[in-house]
Amino acid sequence: MLTYIARRILIGIFTLLAVTFIVYGLIRNMPGTPLTIMQETVRMDAMMSQDQMDKLEAQYRLDKPWYVGYWFWLGDVMQGDLGRGINDRRKVNIIIGERLPKTLMLTGTSLILTYFLCIPMGLWSTANALSFRERLVSTILYILYALPNFVAAVYLNLIIAVRLEWLPLYGSTGEGYAEMSSLGKMWDIVSHAILPVLCLTYTSLAYYTRFIKANMMETIQQDYIRTAKAKGASPTSILVTHAFRNSLIPLVTIVGLTLPALLAGSVILETIYQWNGIGYLFYQAITMREYPVIMGLVLMFSVMTLLGQLLADVLYAFVDPRITYS
Repeated sequence: MLTYIARRILIGIFTLLAVTFIVYGLIRNMPGTPLTIMQETVRMDAMMSQDQMDKLEAQYRLDKPWYVGYWFWLGDVMQGDLGRGINDRRKVNIIIGERLPKTLMLTGTSLILTYFLCIPMGLWSTANALSFRERLVSTILYILYALPNFVAAVYLNLIIAVRLEWLPLYGSTGEGYAEMSSLGKMWDIVSHAILPVLCLTYTSLAYYTRFIKANMMETIQQDYIRTAKAKGASPTSILVTHAFRNSLIPLVTIVGLTLPALLAGSVILETIYQWNGIGYLFYQAITMREYPVIMGLVLMFSVMTLLGQLLADVLYAFVDPRITYS
């Protein structure tokens, strides 16, 4: 196992180098630079002189070719320095750390709701396969899975936030948040989070429920399930203890791959709701050509993806004792 993990880590390092090198080259060749974007957004009387522009270009190594600037960036990262934001001027890790709890609140809540609901729904669908109720639920799930969450967000905003005015339209907190009581602050955050959490959850719920049912339907056709039935095991015991336990391996793969999504959030949904999380930060960084912030986020997403895949592979051995990495 240790040899396998060491080999995967080594491969992961080369993957990180390739990903960051390509992304750095792409963003450095995007039209415009952080300094030109800054010049376009400030007032004419506050525009920087050419000397100030040259100093900032040298500070952020924009005066060097992109392939040279990448190695300077990599050298800083090796020393634990992700750099500073060009507009914000704070350290990148502080900027990311400030937004991360907001994203974890959305994605964590969505993930908990998804797994809390999809497992019993998947087992119920298997137990009631081919019945009218199961087909009706499956049809609804197919429709939900086919509906993009950003499209659903627009309709939910129009109906619930604009016409009915039940929930806030955008933002993570409302006006006067600082003056609210503790209970008022809690409700204010929850009310702003309901719509984005709902949009994040329903597509995952539809997919995971169908995924569990498909694997369960294949598992219950196995010989050991027929043997358990012949021995007089109860339907619940067969479904939960025997079938579901042996259908966990494909599910473990998905669980491992949810790790990067848990931290990355949803760029589109967070932008629609102007939720100050990692996804919205990524959109803002691209818009303002914040190279250090973009690279810091790409590095974090890449590391989380590789760790998620490694975690899924390692969990195989714990879920199925037949699997070995010797």
